[in-house]
This record gives sequence, C-alpha cells and structure tokens, in this order.
Amino acid sequence: MTKSEETQSLVEQALKVASRHGEAVVRGQDILRHQIRISNSEIDIFKQWRSRVLAVFVAVDGRIGTTEIIDPTPKSLQTRIDHLISFVRGLQPTPLFSGLQKEFRSPSKVEQLYDKRIREFPERAPEVVAASLDEAQKAGAKRTAGSFFFDEIVTDLSTSEGFRGDYRASSYRMTLRSFVDPESSGQGIAVGRVLNDIEAQLSRAGRESGEIASLAVGGKQGKPGTYDLVLHPTVAASILGALIKGANPVQILMGNSPLKDRIGQQLGPETVTIWDDGTIPNGLGSAPFDFEGTPTQRTQIIRKGTLEQLVHNTSSSRMLQTKSTGNCQLAQFFIGSKLMIPGPTNIVFKQGEQSFEELLEPARPTIYVTSNWYLRYTSALEGTFSTIPRDGMFLIEKGEIGQPIQKLRITDNLVRMLGAIDGLGREVRQIRWWEVNTPTFIPFIRIRDVSMTAATQ
Repeated sequence: MTKSEETQSLVEQALKVASRHGEAVVRGQDILRHQIRISNSEIDIFKQWRSRVLAVFVAVDGRIGTTEIIDPTPKSLQTRIDHLISFVRGLQPTPLFSGLQKEFRSPSKVEQLYDKRIREFPERAPEVVAASLDEAQKAGAKRTAGSFFFDEIVTDLSTSEGFRGDYRASSYRMTLRSFVDPESSGQGIAVGRVLNDIEAQLSRAGRESGEIASLAVGGKQGKPGTYDLVLHPTVAASILGALIKGANPVQILMGNSPLKDRIGQQLGPETVTIWDDGTIPNGLGSAPFDFEGTPTQRTQIIRKGTLEQLVHNTSSSRMLQTKSTGNCQLAQFFIGSKLMIPGPTNIVFKQGEQSFEELLEPARPTIYVTSNWYLRYTSALEGTFSTIPRDGMFLIEKGEIGQPIQKLRITDNLVRMLGAIDGLGREVRQIRWWEVNTPTFIPFIRIRDVSMTAATQ
C-alpha cells in the first residue's frame, strides 16, 4: 500500500467514526516539504520532512468542532474523534453552520497545479538558490538571509454527504532579505507552483533585494505628512488585500470588515477590478474543490470600482439566499481554533496600463514603499489601520527614486485608499509570505494622499 493509499484508508476510517454522530468532513494530506535556510549569505540548512495530517470537521445537532491529527494511526484517530465529539456536545449551537453541500458537480480543472519535476528538484535546488544570492551580491548586498521552501502535497477529501476527491499539488516560495548595513535592507519574494521559470524568479528576488538595500544606504528620518504612495506589490497585497479579504459574510458578521452594506457601492475608480479565483493557473491558493467538495471558481468581487459580491461556502450562501462560490475553508478564526467558514483562495487584481516609471511621474510629493510589517487595525469595522514600512523606502524626486527615508508609519483607512488609487502598473506579481497569507496577484499601485505618521521608537 502506498502512502497515498494509506491516507485514503485513514480518511475513510475517520469519516466512518465521525459520521456516526452527525455530518462530517475529513481531509487527509501527505506532505513532503523541503527547506533551505540562508544565513550570512550562505545556505546553512537544507532539510526535508514528511508528514501526514488529518483535518476532521463534525457537526452534531447544530454544534460544530474541528481537530487536526498529525501522523494518525487507526487508534489515535478513534481517540481524537471521540474526544472531539464529546467536546462538541458541550457547545452551544451556532448560526454559522446550516449543513454541508449535498449536490456535487465535477471538480474544476486547474492548470499548473502540479509539476512532477518537483521530485527531482532537491538535486539542483541549492544551485538555484545560490544563483539568487549571487544576484543579490552583484546588486550591492553585503549580507543576505531568508528561506526557500518547496513542497509536494497530496490531498484526499471525503464528506458524510458522499463527496470523494483528491489532487496533487506542488509549490515553492522564497523570501530573501539583503543588507548593506543594519539600516539599509531590501526584500525579494518569489512564489509559484510550477518550475518553468524558477531560476528567473529566484534570481529576480535576489537582484531586487540587493538593489533596494543598496539604494537604501544613507536613509534619513522621514517627515510626517500626506503623500502619494507608490506601493510595491508586496505592500499593495498586504494593505489592499486585507480589504478584499473582508468581502466575506462571516467577517462582516463578526465586525471584522468595513464592507458591510456596501454591495452595489462604488468604492474605487473604474480602473479597479478585483476577483477571487480558485482556478487561476500557478496560484498557491488554487485547487479543484473547496473543503466541502464544491468546485472552485472565479468570483467577481469588485468590477470597475463597484463592490459586486462576497465569497461564500454552503452555509453562508443559505443564510443570504445565494449560491456557494466554492470558498469553503477550514480557517484559523480565533486563537487556538479553526472554523469551517468562507475564505479567499487567490485574490487577483486586474493589471493596469502604466509602467513602474510612469507611476513615479506625477509631481505631487511621493514616497515609494517596498515592504511593510505588522498591519494592525485601530478599527477593523471602519477599516482604519497602521503598518510599518520596512526595508527600503524612498522619496520620489523628479520622477526617479531619490533620498531613502526611515521611521514613518502608514496610518490610513482601507476603503479610502482603495478609492484613492491613482495608477495601476502593467506588471502583476503573485505575493505570498508571512505578512500576506492569501496568495495575491497584484501590480505596482499608486495611491493619492496617504497619511504618514512618525513611527514609535
């Protein structure tokens, strides 16, 4: 019996145990993961590990609960599910669940989901990563640090309503930071599923991180005020992606989104069109079906600046008398717990018509922001937030990158910033790292009149 066959057998055993008590979903994943860690411009760790994870969802008399079982055995899954059922029976019924999907269609076809070359890639991965570090050094970096992961995951899903499905996926993701000195740094990101252009992607990440770090030398205290911002895709994905993640009925119900009662409203200029797409080729969030077996799809969120639709799973769609959009996820919602709720797959921004250089042209005071950390809300309901620019940040002078600046904070409102978009670049990049947990395809973006305050020491 192969590892995948063993997982399928465990999934069916777990479903049999859980569905005796009510509705249930069991997802099994076989994971082969590799990590290369970079410290002081050298590869210092290259390791691989295998794991098997069973995620179990149960609904008993309107009460719901989940558990994840690492490297399960028949005995351990029986014990864990028994404990889960006992725990769930002590909970209160929830309005967030109204039954699983009962009618199934064929899973969606997703291109560039799996690249079989991932199996041989460990042999040349160190060479590809080393080339990225060389590019950073050529661009001016004195030191580099970061990590590169690449995975192969086989997913099996079964539900008590009769859905059975499986798929295989590959992925890679690099985050690299370059330093010239402790105050002068730059970041590069490369992510994807297929290896067609991985050398070019990783080399670009290295080169860009080194260039930004080199340009950041001699940074001065920035002056608080109102500026136009040109956002690198890394920053645009963090800020504007946070708003689009709020196009979710559960987030709205919980007071975590400023999009309540805004469907049909013009929130941005007509140049702005955004959708959720669980089928986009090479997307890290793409899959043939969601957590309850509904085919994934492309769902229009904003069309020509107008908010059109929210994402849904079966329960939220029944609540609002619409249809599931194939966005059911087992998602972290509260610390230490997961819920089966709607969630984004890949957020996709329609590309614009401007080059990066053209985004720098307007004569108004402008700052170019290349990276940010710690987006935090003053009010999630209103969309007011702040975030700290990191790595290189620059004044734009006569249409070119000029004086590097430091120690400013972006303090503004998500909805206002969407409405103030003043330019969209032609180049779209996929962004995914620890500050952007939903894969986001997004260009360089220019936004008017953003508030920059002094960062606390």
